[in-house]
Amino acid sequence: MKVGAIFFDTNFHFHDGESGEKLFVVLGTKNSITVVAKTTSSGYGKNIEYGCQPNDRFHNFYLPVNTCYLKKNTWICLDEFYEVNNNELLQKKFTSVIRHICDLDTCLAKELQNCALISEDISMRQEKLINNSLL
Repeated sequence: MKVGAIFFDTNFHFHDGESGEKLFVVLGTKNSITVVAKTTSSGYGKNIEYGCQPNDRFHNFYLPVNTCYLKKNTWICLDEFYEVNNNELLQKKFTSVIRHICDLDTCLAKELQNCALISEDISMRQEKLINNSLL
């Protein structure tokens, strides 16, 4: 999976055990594991200034409407990271459970990776996976 790729998943599995529709962004990949972050369009308590927002209540990266075809202001949630098996992602792609939306340009994807790496919520393993894929 390409770093900075944004996908729509009709059956995203959240940490609380629930599943539902969600946009997610690829942050890094190594071997058969990909680190992704979910997004939200809810701006409650979030800064509306482009880019990395480490001082918000929840660490995030803000993308204004129309960035990469996004139809709403979007915050990439960098207070929670998900590790996904690449085979599972490919299977979901082939069965149309996930759909590719767009790819962030290289500079923007690199900014996002660097923002993710300063999150207090990233594990050492996730940090290594992202570092392996730094643009």
